Amino acid sequence: MEIGSEGWCAAMSEVLADVDLPEVRATVEQRIGDGNGGPVVAYRLVIDGGRAHLEPVARDADSADVDGEADGGAGDGGRVGIGDDSGVVVMSQSRETAEAVRRGEMGALAALQAGLIKVSGDVRVLIAASEALALVNTALGRALAEEEDSASGGGTEESGDESDRGRTGDADGSAGDGGS
Repeated sequence: MEIGSEGWCAAMSEVLADVDLPEVRATVEQRIGDGNGGPVVAYRLVIDGGRAHLEPVARDADSADVDGEADGGAGDGGRVGIGDDSGVVVMSQSRETAEAVRRGEMGALAALQAGLIKVSGDVRVLIAASEALALVNTALGRALAEEEDSASGGGTEESGDESDRGRTGDADGSAGDGGS
């Protein structure tokens, strides 16, 4: 199943249905591009009321481009308030970066610091939701690791903590992606 597809989002939302989260509100859009202006995979993680789910985003959505530049510009036009119901934090990266973070080869914080993941919106949303994002990332990481394991015939278990895989790109370094 392709990351970001409707089926993938539904399957991962089922995984998240059993995860109890702190009472925070955050929407984090992951945009994964090929770096050459090709197709962008995009999905949103929505956390609200102690629950989380994933939803696909149309490939032609204009909330951000592959480089992570939000529409709008100066002033508060592109900013997201912590309590703003319509606020979306957008994290953009290449497929290579998303895969490296997902596999645990690179931390999300290191990727952010290196400019490989670009963030638009109010990063305070990510900080306020960091505990919930870490719980989501752990659950998704386990599900994606199990999916990879079954796809490869259920062979040997890779060494390392499963919670380091399947990250969704959390700015505090405890996450990455899933695709980010």
